[in-house]
Amino acid sequence: MNATFKLVAIARDGHDMGIAFRTEEFDNVIRVTVPAEATKGKEINLIRIESNLTTFKTGDKGNMIFPTGMEDGVAQCNFDEKENEMYRSRIACMATAGICDTPDAVMLLCRSAEYDQRFLVKCADGVYSLSPEFVLDFDEAEDDMIIDYIKMPNATFVDMAKAYRRYQLEERGCVPLRERVKTYPKVAEAADCIEVRIRMGWKPQPTPVRHQTLENEPPMLVACTVEKLHKIVDGMKAAGVKGAEICLVGWAAGGHDGRFPQHYPCDERFGTDEEFRAWIKKTKEYGYMVTCHSNSKGAYEIADNWDESLLLMKPDENGNIVPWVRSDYKRMGLQGGEPYHLCPIPAYEHYAKKDFPVLRDYGFEGLHYVDELTAVEPVKCYCPDHPSSRKKTAECCREIARLSRELFGGFQSEAQFDFMAAECDYVLYTSVRITTEAAKSKLFDEIIPFWVIAYHGIIMSNAASATINYPIKGVREKLKAIECGSRPLLYINSKFCGRDWMGREDLHCETEADIAESVAAIKTVADDYDLRKHLQYEFIENIERLPNEVRRITYSDGTIITVDYTKGTYEINK
Repeated sequence: MNATFKLVAIARDGHDMGIAFRTEEFDNVIRVTVPAEATKGKEINLIRIESNLTTFKTGDKGNMIFPTGMEDGVAQCNFDEKENEMYRSRIACMATAGICDTPDAVMLLCRSAEYDQRFLVKCADGVYSLSPEFVLDFDEAEDDMIIDYIKMPNATFVDMAKAYRRYQLEERGCVPLRERVKTYPKVAEAADCIEVRIRMGWKPQPTPVRHQTLENEPPMLVACTVEKLHKIVDGMKAAGVKGAEICLVGWAAGGHDGRFPQHYPCDERFGTDEEFRAWIKKTKEYGYMVTCHSNSKGAYEIADNWDESLLLMKPDENGNIVPWVRSDYKRMGLQGGEPYHLCPIPAYEHYAKKDFPVLRDYGFEGLHYVDELTAVEPVKCYCPDHPSSRKKTAECCREIARLSRELFGGFQSEAQFDFMAAECDYVLYTSVRITTEAAKSKLFDEIIPFWVIAYHGIIMSNAASATINYPIKGVREKLKAIECGSRPLLYINSKFCGRDWMGREDLHCETEADIAESVAAIKTVADDYDLRKHLQYEFIENIERLPNEVRRITYSDGTIITVDYTKGTYEINK
């Protein structure tokens, strides 16, 4: 078909400003460029690109695929009968989307990954459309906004995922895991074992005190002491768990999200600093890595290193430049109180550079965890003392990850957004859900394993928050972890403050029986992972969706894993 494009630039009053753009065609690619210069002197909220290449009707052959953010990963929408519905992703966790399984298949590739870039998906009176958007929030653009429309006749989502992998390897700086471990041996150790996270303590949320001090700080629930940590690793050693990476969450002053950006010392309600260091030393002698959970985003007034001048600042409703209180946490606050956000420049220059070496001195080694660093889009800072563009914000986040690799041996974070793909070794989950039962839109017909096809063999991952602690859940959670090539994750005290987004089932360490159950689950998963851990170094070349809920996964070394959800079984063949 002859390609047509329309650019919509929404002004402050909602009308279309109709700014200029250009198109160029080469080989099988049509490139649409919105010059940054075209936004100068204009107050544009967002820019949307509409095209007949991504517009189809009910009953047409094919489907749309698009990223949805953390909740649902990458979704597929079939061109069948649906009620009118519109979905706009919070942010694109991957800078790609597409139309698949049709002679007119086309892959969209956003080459401006640092932007707040989203996808608008609609079904309106039997017409389906997929449109990329750039959110400017009334600022001038920093760089040109570029979208490639790549014609891939009859391509499946697997074909597009592999094409996206090539793009990440060839143009975005990603290095295959097989090569990266030659430089970072701790990453190889991590690939060889499961991860066990232990949440040690937390204050209430919603917080009863939004502006906390040492005098009015709410009480902290002590869920795991250093004494219990000893019992857990002693149990693991006795059970024959050969290797594991243990990541401690909420071990420092105030517990989980308690006093960031303060990261140390150990909260004495868990044990003394000396006792804590002794546990780390012993645990490493057992052959286990020990890492910790840190945060380069959140900031609370109770921290002993609190500095309001280092906060990220944005215009309020009156146009005044004020410290930004995270909108997604503002209603309930967080455990540490008012959820302020650090500017990424001082988060790296002032805090990470100073604090990470102190954390390393405790004995932490492995894939250092920085909360949300890969899961929150780059945000512009308007503070006159440390202004930061989105592009600069993204680069500071990458610098924090690089520092983690340099000091601890590796880096991990929460969910994987593309702007940090080259710096990431492991992510806690690639989506929250594994089915569409609780999906946010009726346009989601299926959640597809696009991310793991694109990144397996580059970034290790756990398939979803739903697959955490799978031995105490159903068989589907285990099989989903296997289908997606997961490096498994166990989490003691995954639930806190009534939040169960990692599952209603949980592992605990309150009693001797709880510890024994947790150790048994760790042993089960460690033994299970031993059968397939070598596959972390391979690409996934295909995931075939066969009848009766059977999935056949083909790896680059020829290994085939067949997962049968109906029978609740799987087989590995080479």
